[in-house]
Amino acid sequence: MLLIQRMVERYACVKLAASYGDTQLMAPDDAAASFFKSPFRAHETGSAVDIAYGDFGSPASSPVDGVIVDIREFETPTPFKDRNFKEYLTAVRCGELVVRILHVKPDLGIGDRVRTGEDFGTFIRSGYFYFWNFSHLHVEVRMPDDYLRATSNMPLDLPVGVVRRAFPGGADLDSDIFEFTGEVVLSNKRYALFDCPDYSTDGHFNGYSVGGFLLDGFIPACDHALHRFGLVGKCHDAPPFDCFKSIGNSHLVYSSSVNLIVFDRENRTLDVAGAAFILFFSKPLIKLVPTRYGKHLPQCGDVVSVQIDMCKD
Repeated sequence: MLLIQRMVERYACVKLAASYGDTQLMAPDDAAASFFKSPFRAHETGSAVDIAYGDFGSPASSPVDGVIVDIREFETPTPFKDRNFKEYLTAVRCGELVVRILHVKPDLGIGDRVRTGEDFGTFIRSGYFYFWNFSHLHVEVRMPDDYLRATSNMPLDLPVGVVRRAFPGGADLDSDIFEFTGEVVLSNKRYALFDCPDYSTDGHFNGYSVGGFLLDGFIPACDHALHRFGLVGKCHDAPPFDCFKSIGNSHLVYSSSVNLIVFDRENRTLDVAGAAFILFFSKPLIKLVPTRYGKHLPQCGDVVSVQIDMCKD
């Protein structure tokens, strides 16, 4: 009886982040998820999810039940001179498939069993990370003979349904210009987070919407290596921006086809690299990224606005 109670408690604190067939990828209920924020090749095909929570050096919990069949340690590229960043790939056998996990240094070994929601390692910051990234697991589902390649074309099922405004007022309204205004609640040398109360939900994920789709990804205010972002959700209407690829209930947009401007309470444009949007199980926040590490960002209590619209020819 006690064992059953412990299992119920363990599974009660996790939620579905994504799935592939019968393989469910679970996340803590205080986590956030992103499918298109990262430049990893698997994110271009909708085959990966980043599950973000905790901090670098803190425990990471397994998104699946299974047995560890392989652990690889390797060096990653880094822009910092004379500094090496190790990365780890953990392969977990789940039935007929393998779940591939990156950005976690495992505490367990090959042959050990992992269980959903139980700690199996610690979050690391490897050379794949931008300075503004949250700690997170990068998770993919693969065939047993193909879990080492960087590319993947096994698109995940995204549990995002019909998106509506989270506050009274009904469905998200059509618009050519989308604006999000809120107060900065955290600011440091790597990023600032601001809380805009005008968020949307599908009842599972919470985030910020344009034209009935939740935004997922980094949208630059200037040139940046990340050149696309995602629109996620089930909607009968066409996306408000021109899309170059559709994958299930998600659509990819070239960031060069939209304008993003960040300004303060006095309508003065702020010099930032851009804004990052991801999906939260709890209250969502928007991340502002500086043009470089340590560059001035708005401070806690400041009111800022992000405006997004289609580029005009």
